[in-house]
Amino acid sequence: MKQLSLSVSVALVCAGICTPQISQATNGYASHGFGTVQKAMGGAAVAGSDNAMNIATNPAAMSFGSNNWTAGLDIFKPDRETSGSPRGTFDGNGDEIFPIPEFGYQRHLNDKYAVGIAVYGNGGMNATYDVPIYSLAGTNTGIDFAQLFVAPSVSMKMNEKHSIGASLNLVYQRIEITGVDGFATASSNPGSLSDRGYDTSTGAGVTVGWQGKLSPRLAAGLAYRSKTAMSEFDDYSGLLAEQGDFDIPSMITAGVSLKATPETTLALDVARINYTDVKSISNPNNTAGIPTGGALLGQDGGAGFGWEDQNIVKLGVKHKLNEKMTLLAGYNHGKAPIPESETAFNVLAPATVEDHLTLGMDWRVSNDSNVTVQYMHAFENEIKGDGSPGSLFEGGAATADLKMKQDSIGIAYTKNFK
Repeated sequence: MKQLSLSVSVALVCAGICTPQISQATNGYASHGFGTVQKAMGGAAVAGSDNAMNIATNPAAMSFGSNNWTAGLDIFKPDRETSGSPRGTFDGNGDEIFPIPEFGYQRHLNDKYAVGIAVYGNGGMNATYDVPIYSLAGTNTGIDFAQLFVAPSVSMKMNEKHSIGASLNLVYQRIEITGVDGFATASSNPGSLSDRGYDTSTGAGVTVGWQGKLSPRLAAGLAYRSKTAMSEFDDYSGLLAEQGDFDIPSMITAGVSLKATPETTLALDVARINYTDVKSISNPNNTAGIPTGGALLGQDGGAGFGWEDQNIVKLGVKHKLNEKMTLLAGYNHGKAPIPESETAFNVLAPATVEDHLTLGMDWRVSNDSNVTVQYMHAFENEIKGDGSPGSLFEGGAATADLKMKQDSIGIAYTKNFK
């Protein structure tokens, strides 16, 4: 119990360090995976039990995993850009590098029950321009949005082949938006529209999951994360739909893990993020659409980012080279959730990337510990749109194109214990 209490304390410290740093957008605004091993395999994790970070995808994985704790750091570097006529090209890389810590702990209480906790960044958005794209006051336009999960979890082994699990997702969000004061005449509350500093939001939801051993070589998993009701961003209630509401959409993941040979494991996850759960994310914002349908910004029908639901495929492979070294690789694809007609607001959130290649290596440094490294490259993708940074001020005749690519490199240490 002392070790469990210590691990919870470490998790909370990690959460405190992690909060200001999380800012990533790979599958929409969510990370392509959770945990260094899992990221190296394209994010495929729902049917696996590599270490405690599998909790973040499927808490049922604890029943089939060892007692362990893991801690890691990911260095994330996105490259954001918007362009269009007649205003030109704008670099959104005012903030270039984001360190993102992670921590997981799990322990079997007996043959039936296991408990654990995972601390991780679910995702975020950041674009910082050096020009006032949406500002009449001359303030540079940008957004910094971060989302942190702390997930105490429990799993139950139903029998030798099947387990179920649940996590309580305690979530903290913060946001700052600058340089959008040009929308004041379209806002329901211009005093809570732009340049209000950081505002915070808290809430809770659940993840439930199942994992089963269908044969000696084949495992399967299924996990559902509920929509998470969050407190409102009051300081931006004149911009974000539903008076500053920014709930977290539900997500469902299903997948399999196949031991193709004694040395090689293949994994496949299929996931869906239901961005249309949240009006501030999914309400339309096309060229003449701010405000939309007669609604002002901040109202229930006010403009959002216009995102669609996203379906994601994650493929991973793990090959044991020898007793010390295991090689990891993966591929992740999810069609960008931004339609071509919805680019205007997404100058703030240019989540355009679709294809991710991942590589990694796991090194057994002792009988009970491992070091894992991973690299991810999200290939550049451009969305050519008919909304514009200047459309509100120049008659809506201009275009806004969004472009992004990403890289990340991470390292983690995992310790097994009795």
